[in-house]
Amino acid sequence: MTLTPDTPRRSSDDIDLLQVLETLRRAWIPLAVTPVVLAGVTYLVSSRQAPTFEAGTSLMSSMPDTSNDTLKGASVTASQLPQGAVDEVIHSRASVVRITDIVSKSGLPADIKAKITADLNNELANDRYARVTVKARLDQQQRGVYDLKASAESPEAARVLANAAATALLAWDVERARSGVSRARENLQRQLDNLNARLGALTPGSLEAQSLVAARGQLLLNLSQATVFEEGASGNLTLLAEANAPRRPVAPKPTRNAALVFLLSLFAGAGVVLLLDALRRRVRTSSDLLQLGVNTLGELPRLARAKRGAMVGLARTGDLYEPSGFIRVNLAASLPEQNAIIAVTSPRPAEGKSTVVATTAASYSSAGKRVLVIDLDLHRPSQQEYWSVAGRPWVALPGNTVPLRCDVTIAIEHPKQASALDVGGGIHVLPAGETGRKAASLLSRPDLPDLLRHWAQNYDIVIIDTPPVLALADAYVIGRQLDGMILVVESGETSVPEVQRVLTTFASTGAPLMGVVINKVNRSNQGYYYNYNYHRLTPPATPSN
Repeated sequence: MTLTPDTPRRSSDDIDLLQVLETLRRAWIPLAVTPVVLAGVTYLVSSRQAPTFEAGTSLMSSMPDTSNDTLKGASVTASQLPQGAVDEVIHSRASVVRITDIVSKSGLPADIKAKITADLNNELANDRYARVTVKARLDQQQRGVYDLKASAESPEAARVLANAAATALLAWDVERARSGVSRARENLQRQLDNLNARLGALTPGSLEAQSLVAARGQLLLNLSQATVFEEGASGNLTLLAEANAPRRPVAPKPTRNAALVFLLSLFAGAGVVLLLDALRRRVRTSSDLLQLGVNTLGELPRLARAKRGAMVGLARTGDLYEPSGFIRVNLAASLPEQNAIIAVTSPRPAEGKSTVVATTAASYSSAGKRVLVIDLDLHRPSQQEYWSVAGRPWVALPGNTVPLRCDVTIAIEHPKQASALDVGGGIHVLPAGETGRKAASLLSRPDLPDLLRHWAQNYDIVIIDTPPVLALADAYVIGRQLDGMILVVESGETSVPEVQRVLTTFASTGAPLMGVVINKVNRSNQGYYYNYNYHRLTPPATPSN
């Protein structure tokens, strides 16, 4: 039976800010480099773009409608414009023709005039407008100010284009007001022509002729007034100020564009990293392993800036004392009391298997056990970094009588020379020597299991540090002949599918897996501080009186 601390756990649906930051920290290089590169490219591209200048002018809409009885109620000024009418008018074909005509008669360079004309016609065809824009600031009676903005390749071109747009808009507004008066004048002219035709058919001096002559006089007066009104008709819009040539371009803005690209790519990259991390199921606590049917032997907390050389001390008297002792108790339930041999591995490198080897050995030592640590990770050995080996004496392993300086490759090839370092506390360490494929091939020797059993005669337990199992098959080769194996996973880093792959391979090779140790667990995920004494997790409630 595997013991687990009876303590509350965080819900898996809770957002762990520390875990989010850890996920981002693992991807900090692409998260930092990508925005910088994109921002730099954006800055270079933007700085090489041609400058764009913008000029503006304003028109006021405030004149009320007026009518004249002489013109049968026809308005002599333009009516108020509905919302959005000015924007539609300025982008109409008639206005574009007026604007391009004014621009073509200006003193601008020919290439700029041609570019403006082509752009205006293309915008008209595509129904997307950028050269000339209108922004209305009106009250509920549609009275207020229209701001016209025009962009061009030079300050003078922007000024000319803005004034041309204002002129075209004012001309349209006057024509709109004049059209009503013109219709009234044309109606009076038709009445006069009809009256003259009737007079031509009557006898001069007759009573009817005299009546028609009097009516014709009034029509002539009205027609004269209509002509005056037509010429003086005014629009609803009034020019407030002509456009001036701008001093500075409005685009490009390399610094602003680069900053925006940097921030957008940074946030987008962080979002992608967090999304991919969420899609990849990871082992964070023992609850994530329940569905796999594997025992959790224990959890080691994440320690800030802890060096390898300090791990043994922490396992004996520090923060790792309780968690490593918990692992030792769980192992004791499945191992013989003496001469036990176990191997420790992990799915991938840097998940903490060597730390588990060292801390578990220290825990057995604290319990008065004799321990032999063998570093069989002949690709990336690290056990010597956990122990104070400088000046330590060598002790002969079973089968050897004279202690000599030795490493695991020499010990396997020449068992009669096998020796280990006495690092104190009843712990002996057989370090790795030569590394690489040639040295690793020694792990396939058929006599290696018997040799390990022979060395275990003088120890309560032998703990072997082996290579990661997803990278190399060494651990499977060794593990089949041992009493058990421990799989070390890193909280928040090792994925559940990776653990499933390892378990499948363990089952197919016959290697006896005793359980899993979860390393680098955030304290916020643990829900406890590995104190198995009579300490309360929360203060007792104060009884009410």
